Amino acid sequence: MKKANNIHDKFVKASFSDADRAIAFFEKFLPEQLLQVVNLSTLKPLQESYIQADLKEYFSDIVFEVSCFENSEEKADIVLLFEHKSSPDPYVLIQLGHYMFSHWIKCLRDKRLLKPIIPVIYYQGKKKWNIKPFFYLLGVTSPQIIRYIPEVQHHFIALSSLSDETISNIRDHLMAAAVMAQKNVFDMPTLADDLAKIFRLFPENAGAGNFLETIFVYLLSVSDIPNEEFIKALEYTPNDIKKNIMTTYTRIKEEGKIEGKIEGKLEGKIEGKLEGKKESITEVILKGFDNNLDIVLLANITGQNEDQVRTILVKNHKIKL
Repeated sequence: MKKANNIHDKFVKASFSDADRAIAFFEKFLPEQLLQVVNLSTLKPLQESYIQADLKEYFSDIVFEVSCFENSEEKADIVLLFEHKSSPDPYVLIQLGHYMFSHWIKCLRDKRLLKPIIPVIYYQGKKKWNIKPFFYLLGVTSPQIIRYIPEVQHHFIALSSLSDETISNIRDHLMAAAVMAQKNVFDMPTLADDLAKIFRLFPENAGAGNFLETIFVYLLSVSDIPNEEFIKALEYTPNDIKKNIMTTYTRIKEEGKIEGKIEGKLEGKIEGKLEGKKESITEVILKGFDNNLDIVLLANITGQNEDQVRTILVKNHKIKL
């Protein structure tokens, strides 16, 4: 069983912490039959922890409450279990069953209303995963015995099965960018190729910082995207978004933060470990200049000061003194 204590879990939790972003995701990926019943406009994250202390190591503790269309006073707790392993977890339904019944027992003890819980499993791994029912885990084949074994119904969302077009069509573009970033995080070449797609999803009016910064920090912290890939991704990015991205990057570099503190780690990530490789830095500057990046942006990307960038451009006949 997996402990939910890594950066992927924290990023997913941040992605779904905003009700509007969560609604935009659910309206796209919940089953149509369920969408006909629940009124997503009433969805809200629950501040109260629904996870007991002995279960916290296994769950991200992301729980929502949403009213049903048929009866606005009825509530359904949608439980989101985000699976971030690179390989499937055969015991995920046992974890969910433990969660659900532990919560209901807690409600009985506290004399609180029992509410239905709808589990949604969000799987980020690359390997194909077919979730096996309880009776399979128990090695039971007899129908006479299977009828007594409980089953946990759930909705399964595998990121690897979602097309880029489908993700891009999520109504909230910051949520779309977040999901796109998560989809290929375990496939570095693909992530580098998709960087431009992620950048183009950033809305022009998103403003530097806040969740855009969270997405950017996540990308930098889980990947080794070299400078040339970063510049290539910026090449076809609209100027306003490009400026927003670089403003965010500059702020991150100045504050040196990833989950509060990284002590220079981000700079090494974004620069592709170019320290001491002047030829590589020169190539990045020249390519960036040819793609209409200005000197200030090139200085931020490469870690050089503006005078050093100008010197390289002069020596290579790109500009005059």
